[in-house]
Amino acid sequence: MFTLFHQVDIDAPAPRIWEQLTTRTGIQGWWSGTVSIAGGDSWRLSSSDLEAPITLRVVEEEPDQRLEWLCVQGAPDWENTLILWTLKPLKQGFSVCLEHRDWRLDDEGLAAENTRWGERLIKLRANCHHNDELPHNDDDLSVWT
Repeated sequence: MFTLFHQVDIDAPAPRIWEQLTTRTGIQGWWSGTVSIAGGDSWRLSSSDLEAPITLRVVEEEPDQRLEWLCVQGAPDWENTLILWTLKPLKQGFSVCLEHRDWRLDDEGLAAENTRWGERLIKLRANCHHNDELPHNDDDLSVWT
């Protein structure tokens, strides 16, 4: 099994970055597809890059620091993979680290997925810098916090 690693520095406060990772509006800004709630603690994401929609369950959350999702349903290559987000403070802003663990893809599949995650993190950073009006009342998150 393989782990994909990505890291991007974002000059924004932790709560702004956290909104991008924990609200439907935030995730929709960097995920290229649709985002919806799937039960009380999960996201359902679809995309033209996926064989089938995926369901990501929140398994650990330390606000503004650490977030872990487990893929509990979806494309076979995604099932039972773990996605770990960590925010590490910098002198200005935060380093956002992504680890996507337990991949069972061949080299070509890993390269393609690695590229897609890189693109998502670039969008995440851009949204943190340029989207000053994220809704402050996103009811999605309240179902599990």
